[in-house]
Amino acid sequence: MHTRTPWRHARRMGAGLIALAALAPAVEAQAPGGPFAAQSPRGGDARWELGAMFNVMFPQGQFGSLIDEGFGAGFIASLGFDDARAFRLRFDAGYVNYGSERFGIPVLAVTDRIVADLVTRNNIGYVGLGPEIRLPYGPIQPYVNGFVGVGYFFTVSSIDRWEPFESYDYGTTVNFDDVRLAYGAGGGLAIRLNQSNTPLSLKLEVQYRRHGRTKYLLPGSIVEDGVGGTSFTPIYSDADFMLFQVGVAVGL
Repeated sequence: MHTRTPWRHARRMGAGLIALAALAPAVEAQAPGGPFAAQSPRGGDARWELGAMFNVMFPQGQFGSLIDEGFGAGFIASLGFDDARAFRLRFDAGYVNYGSERFGIPVLAVTDRIVADLVTRNNIGYVGLGPEIRLPYGPIQPYVNGFVGVGYFFTVSSIDRWEPFESYDYGTTVNFDDVRLAYGAGGGLAIRLNQSNTPLSLKLEVQYRRHGRTKYLLPGSIVEDGVGGTSFTPIYSDADFMLFQVGVAVGL
């Protein structure tokens, strides 16, 4: 565990986004008639964009002094209209895992010859809804967005038993959870990969997500007393983080 300088990672990603965004005005000059111009069969038609993202979380502030990076996946969906191409309504959802523990336990009380793994995972789920403003022309389209939503901090434990070519899950229990209002803003680039009326884009994005004072567990926060009892030591702190995302989106 170590303390990070807030925005250090954001500055690095931001420099790359700015460099790429600088190319957008040059290609915008050829819009709307260029090869990557937005296509629409009828004025005023709604246009969906759906995407799948890989996430890397960099915790900030108090949160960053207690945990390391997290990894996960997300889904985005945005809805725009051809008579207001720069504006979109965006929904996103996803999760990140920021720590886990695994140790062996006997399956039967009478013998330790049959052993399974007790696995505990610390996770954050999130959903958000808000506006997105995007430069709608050219192969590289910068955008910014804002959102309000919720963050769900939860720790779960399950018993897994592995055998050659088989895996058994004996159930999952939520040990601890907390739900907090979330809000934030972000931006990124949608890089067009084809010239079809069904556009495929590479998306690079960063968001800052704020949750305020939140209760959550860390690896080691659950302690067994050796006689069947369990105690929890939750942390109560701000839980803000930078979320870097890379993925692919398709327009419908």
